[in-house]
Amino acid sequence: MIEILWQCHACVVVNKPVGLPTTSPKGTDSLESCLREQFAQAGGNPVSYLTAVHRLDRPVSGLVLIALRKKAARLLSEQFRLRHVQKKYIAMVQGNALEACKQEPWHDTIAKLTDEARVEIVGLDSTDGRQAETKVSFLEYDSESDTSRIELRPVTGRMHQLRIQSAHRGHPIVGDPLYGTAEDESALRLAAAKLSFRDPTNGRAVEVKLPELPF
Repeated sequence: MIEILWQCHACVVVNKPVGLPTTSPKGTDSLESCLREQFAQAGGNPVSYLTAVHRLDRPVSGLVLIALRKKAARLLSEQFRLRHVQKKYIAMVQGNALEACKQEPWHDTIAKLTDEARVEIVGLDSTDGRQAETKVSFLEYDSESDTSRIELRPVTGRMHQLRIQSAHRGHPIVGDPLYGTAEDESALRLAAAKLSFRDPTNGRAVEVKLPELPF
């Protein structure tokens, strides 16, 4: 069962589990396919429309906004385009990230590597690079595990933005095999913890938080 944390007749905010892709080809499990089945079992009829307005990587858990009407999807997508949607992530990173967080916001130019599902930091003059900005806050440092908990509030939405920006500053996210030293991504310590947007049915401000953090 996918946990639903907020809903109206046009959209819902759900808590995506770790390891489940937001979308996937027909015949394989995804957040969208699991929700379609869940709604059909609850109501007795298949839903006519369901789409994720934004995505989280497979190993990232947390809040995802799902539109249940085409008009809602259009209105919510416009909010994302205009950067009216506020997102907050919590991450556990390697080392003491206090100094890195003082140098905020993080500005970088990110480019996707050819034929690879990963990105790199490039120079401002790169023709393939896209600007990335993230506001950050330091939360706490655990000397025993040599890890820090930090808050990440992305202004832009580039591929692997939070993962590459953290690693670029010497503090890869714990459990990240692409930009850190982990062997696999099943234990990636990154969660979408808060989502703020406007209800597409009435324009009212909505803020949804995870009831508890997974780490």
